[in-house]
Amino acid sequence: MASKSENKRVVVVAVDDSNHAADAFQYYVDRIKRDNDKVCLVHVPEMLDLQFASPATADKILEEVKEKVTALEAKYEDKMKENGCSGKFRTSTGKPGEVICKLAHEEKADLVVIGTRGLGKVRRTLLGSVSDFVVHHSHVPVLVCRQEDVSKHQQKKA
Repeated sequence: MASKSENKRVVVVAVDDSNHAADAFQYYVDRIKRDNDKVCLVHVPEMLDLQFASPATADKILEEVKEKVTALEAKYEDKMKENGCSGKFRTSTGKPGEVICKLAHEEKADLVVIGTRGLGKVRRTLLGSVSDFVVHHSHVPVLVCRQEDVSKHQQKKA
């Protein structure tokens, strides 16, 4: 019987084109990654409500979204190779928090890693927080990576 350490651990990392997502991925690589991990990068593209758009406009917008997703996938495939990670890139549409939890469940994830924009209480209440949703609805542990405050970081160097 194989021990738990010999089994592949599945880690879902939520990504988009933000610095917060890139920092969360790098945090995973620098502090959590194991050689036998299988990484599933999950991306939920921002979709506009196209019900009032003309068919030509809707097609153009959908093509732009597809191009952005393809570019993001290529960017993270390169990052995965550079950091010796194996896994895949998955994308789906819907509410980001719900999609991340759903795909983590489908992938039988052992951990979800997600960045945060660090919204204040008022903005988070009005806008909602993807990381907050995932923390409260995920069936596995969630690591929320906060981006270091740049101004505090610069003060330490001075």
